[in-house]
Amino acid sequence: MRALFKSLQWLEPVVELVRLGFFLTFLALLFAHLLAVVRGKSEGVRRRRANLIIAFVLVVTSIVGVTQIDTWPFSNWALVHMLRSPVMHSWQIEGVDSSGHTYLIDPGILEPVSPEDFAPSAGRLRELSPSGRADFMHFLYTRAEEGRRSVAEGKRFPANRWLLGRFSAPYHFGSRQLWSGPGDVPIQRFASIRMVFTVWNIDDRLRRGDAAIGREVIAEYKADE
Repeated sequence: MRALFKSLQWLEPVVELVRLGFFLTFLALLFAHLLAVVRGKSEGVRRRRANLIIAFVLVVTSIVGVTQIDTWPFSNWALVHMLRSPVMHSWQIEGVDSSGHTYLIDPGILEPVSPEDFAPSAGRLRELSPSGRADFMHFLYTRAEEGRRSVAEGKRFPANRWLLGRFSAPYHFGSRQLWSGPGDVPIQRFASIRMVFTVWNIDDRLRRGDAAIGREVIAEYKADE
């Protein structure tokens, strides 16, 4: 049904107005119930208004489920109910110091861009010309070095969290912070960084752990080049 709605372009403004109407109605019902509580209305009034909220949520959730069109805050949760391939793909950035020790680069160097928003750009790295790939990796190296220096000097990292630190609003998909103190980064600058694509089978990784992860170095940037 979602495909049918998307094929009818003239319906798009109508759908948006309906979504707005659902949201405003939801707020109005919540406000009416809150008002009944604040004003000390009888239990019967409070119960009826609470039941209206429950009925509204059930109806709108059913509509969203049938049409597969999100109507925030009511969602079809497509991210978790769709079938997925057993094979997973990801990426990581690695830094190498002058002694050859490898460090995982904290994705926080990309902020304010989130890791999931950066992924499409990383996925197209193979399509770039040699000069474009070199520029891309130089950019990553610069960001990695800025982040390394901040952490090595004890400054708050990532830079976008300078005010609230760990209490900053998280991204949609949170990831473990790799750099939390000077001991997590080399003292000297990175000699090189590389972009690595990873692939694994979910069941195989559950059995073998990280040994099941396949790695492919897509591009590398050396500081002296």
